[in-house]
Amino acid sequence: MHTSLYLFPLPVLDEPPPDTLIPALLRDCGFLGDGFEASRYLAGPAFFQHITFAGCAPHLQLERPVEGGHEFCHISIVADQQPPPLRVALGRGRPRCPSCRAGVPGWQENLPNWEKDSARRWRCEACGGDFPIAELDWRQYGVGARCVVEIHQVYPGEALPGDGLMQLLSAGTGREWRHAWANGSGS
Repeated sequence: MHTSLYLFPLPVLDEPPPDTLIPALLRDCGFLGDGFEASRYLAGPAFFQHITFAGCAPHLQLERPVEGGHEFCHISIVADQQPPPLRVALGRGRPRCPSCRAGVPGWQENLPNWEKDSARRWRCEACGGDFPIAELDWRQYGVGARCVVEIHQVYPGEALPGDGLMQLLSAGTGREWRHAWANGSGS
């Protein structure tokens, strides 16, 4: 299992932007390169201008392996996934109530069901607030959203989206965007 950096618009469960808008914005700024499967893209010529990597120079495989597969750094865009799955960086994501900040008891036991549908509801024992799982505070180590841009093969904390990229997405879609790290979507 690999980890990914996710970009997503707020509110996470609202109707997403039109499905052609995000790829067009990201292609125009050079973030996306050529497509190689439905909704999957190679890193574009300006990829490193929009993503900041921490620490030493990362060793990223940006070219698709000759034998195929998805075990390399590339971008996929999910325009509208229903029900929206929950992705969490295991060992890091510890959700809190978005209202009172209380920890969420039993979340690990519930995770298998929540991963299938982050629109499910959760009630806080501390304050009585009722929220979709996707709206819990995962502190950037979990995401449940209908629309996501996934940058594959990025470890939690290894890379951050640049302010310019997030502003471009916000201006282009009319929505605020956030980022999180979590286990990758797999295939």
